[in-house]
Amino acid sequence: MKHFFYLLTFLTPFILHAQNVTDFIVVDQFGYLPDAQKIAIIRSPEIGYDAAENFVPGRTYAVCDAATKRQVYKGTPVLWNNGEVDPSSGDKVWHFDFSAFTKEGTYYIYDIGKRVKSYDFVISNDVYKSVLKHAFKTFYYQRSGFEKHAKFAGAGWADKASHIKKRQDKECREYGKEKDASTERDVHGGWYDAGDYNKYTNWTADYIVYLLLAYEENPKAWTDDFGIPESGNGIPDILDEVKFGLEHLLRLQFPSGALISVVGCAYGSPPSSVKDPSLWGGPSTSSTLSAAYAYAYGAKIFKKIDPAFASTLQQSAIKAWDWANRNPEILFYNNSSEHGTVGLAAGQQEVNDLERTEKKIHAAMRLFDLTGEDTYKTFFEQNYMKARLIAWELVFPFGEANQDMLLYYTSLSNANPTIASHIKSIYTKGIDTTYNLHCVINQKDPYFAYQKDYVWGSNGTKAKQGNIFYNLLQYSIMPEIHDTIRSIASAYIHYLHGRNPLNMCYLTNMNEFGADKSVTQLYHYWFTHGCKKWDEAGVSTYGPAPGFLVGGPNPAYDWDGCCPKNCDSEANNAMCFEVDVSVLKNQPAQKSYLDFNHGWPLNSWAISENSCGYQVQYLRLLSKFVQ
Repeated sequence: MKHFFYLLTFLTPFILHAQNVTDFIVVDQFGYLPDAQKIAIIRSPEIGYDAAENFVPGRTYAVCDAATKRQVYKGTPVLWNNGEVDPSSGDKVWHFDFSAFTKEGTYYIYDIGKRVKSYDFVISNDVYKSVLKHAFKTFYYQRSGFEKHAKFAGAGWADKASHIKKRQDKECREYGKEKDASTERDVHGGWYDAGDYNKYTNWTADYIVYLLLAYEENPKAWTDDFGIPESGNGIPDILDEVKFGLEHLLRLQFPSGALISVVGCAYGSPPSSVKDPSLWGGPSTSSTLSAAYAYAYGAKIFKKIDPAFASTLQQSAIKAWDWANRNPEILFYNNSSEHGTVGLAAGQQEVNDLERTEKKIHAAMRLFDLTGEDTYKTFFEQNYMKARLIAWELVFPFGEANQDMLLYYTSLSNANPTIASHIKSIYTKGIDTTYNLHCVINQKDPYFAYQKDYVWGSNGTKAKQGNIFYNLLQYSIMPEIHDTIRSIASAYIHYLHGRNPLNMCYLTNMNEFGADKSVTQLYHYWFTHGCKKWDEAGVSTYGPAPGFLVGGPNPAYDWDGCCPKNCDSEANNAMCFEVDVSVLKNQPAQKSYLDFNHGWPLNSWAISENSCGYQVQYLRLLSKFVQ
């Protein structure tokens, strides 16, 4: 990793005046750890919606104490890449490195010549703990069938338990057999998957795995005081949340071992107002394998905390494995006209053959770790090379599940050392490439958060990319660059916290909790457009609950194909123009975002919807920097 050296010197304190906040100086709006790399980014828009707002920085920049306005450190910004315009952001960029300044306090960056400043930020050893708590509590807000008391949720987001009325989750019937009472099952609990209220077994299992990974990788970050109902019970709150998810998965399992694949839930605001019935979709091999590895991992962690619960999980994991082994190709496609399931939930949760194989490898690894039995050991050793990391020699953020599963195997005390070495060598080969480490080391992205592709959910991808790099430190790979890995990984956190071309913190409603320009609108059935209480922070009574990570910039965003004139009525056609989305057209990738939450036909869900999948990746990464 190249180190950046700048001409920086301390100076005699000097009081500054006439300081206006600018979007041309961007920082992590929450702040930095004292010993961390700290670089403010100065930007001049050259391409995109703000191209007319060029900015040339003054010669000298200062770190200023926010309370006294005194300069405490100063230096000269350094031009990125000889003044080239970065195509992913459309900006010309300068870097102001103040890493050498380590004193705790609240500060801002000041352009002495132009007399403009950044938002305030904090330098502190616990700068991210409060942020972590708010971001984690989104899982509490997403709990289905669970009352949100004002004591824990805040008065603005209190709500009664949702989806427990007649024919809802506690007496849920099978899709296509709505009149058959014999299909009723209790499927309550779990989490709303995203801005919708549906629950997908494959994805829920993965959220559980990543919450457990976050806990194991830095247990000190996960205390028992995150402000949820279980806080203070002597168990880390993250494990209480995991248990809530696992209990839901247990309800989905049939005596045979198979698991329901999806629960489709109706929507409304607030969630407790929903009256329409819920429906479940039939079992599948993939959902059953997903549950097997979630159960097994949970059993390992809960053995010392709740042995009885761990035993139940272990038995359920084995039953799930056995059923999937007997039924290797049972598929269930939801919301599919081809398969007669239109309207059952939303996103397609069924996987392809390779992904199903990876799930079985994952389940075998977790059960081997849990039981040590040869059945699982043999399957893993005979099949691990089919996973994409090995078969393709590729490390990328859209294959994180198989990569993290294989890396975890290398940490097992009873792992085959030859296989463990092979996995690490392939990970090294896959990450030491043009689109991974090379782009970071060579500063291909002047915002220090390079990713090759900006697609739907790019903020989640940013978090995944940070975790991909942190894995080098976590699993003792490429020790020669370990000194720089924390800086590389933390840059993705800084991007999400506001060090980006929009000068926007991509978490919702965090202006009272350390940010100055956080997301105000979220595509979510609870915090829906037009709702007087929750639509927009600063406008509605409460705005959305704090801490949700939105999907982020998406160059492929488009309004519905019916727009502007074919949406079935003049009133519908008019809805195409409720927000001017033309500013999202033909933008540099990092500027392809707009803070709005309209549904059809403007389809803001492509950029502003949350997902538990984005959230767990962000939590895993952020927790690495909480002490």
